[in-house]
Amino acid sequence: MKYWQALIVIFLGAVIAGFTLRFANIGWQNPTYNPPSQTKPEQQKRTETLITPINTYAPIKPNAETSPKAVKPITEPEYLPPINQAEKQMDDFQGDLSDTEAYQAYLDQKDAKLKQQYIAAVDGKVAQIEALLARGVKEGLPQQQLQEARDKITALKDMQSKLRTELSERDSK
Repeated sequence: MKYWQALIVIFLGAVIAGFTLRFANIGWQNPTYNPPSQTKPEQQKRTETLITPINTYAPIKPNAETSPKAVKPITEPEYLPPINQAEKQMDDFQGDLSDTEAYQAYLDQKDAKLKQQYIAAVDGKVAQIEALLARGVKEGLPQQQLQEARDKITALKDMQSKLRTELSERDSK
């Protein structure tokens, strides 16, 4: 370790120790300790009193939140999200894995299906973004944010047309 690295480690250790001592929980210290005052020792009166120790292990009093009567019984949840059994992916490859042509045809079909789903989803997403864009124009959003929405719409439509072209070229082969 180089000299400057050692100095940095020592400095960071001192900073951490300082923060720990400054902001640490001091509950473990003697609660009856009073720091010495700034007066002269001969002016202070010394009185000795018996101090009863503070019981820090007192039992916790039960309250309404932790009592067994206050705990709600387990019931059916108020909302269960719908689970559509039809959306489970059951189109796994069923052929022989050593047949590379059949597997490639399966992958091509899966890719085409994904592209078709994207093409179908773009129209709904563009309509949603256009509605948000109109709302942003009405509420006076900055032009940069409005332009970002316009760019998003353009990019979605460009990708949609590109995928349509790819699918039509694939089908024509």
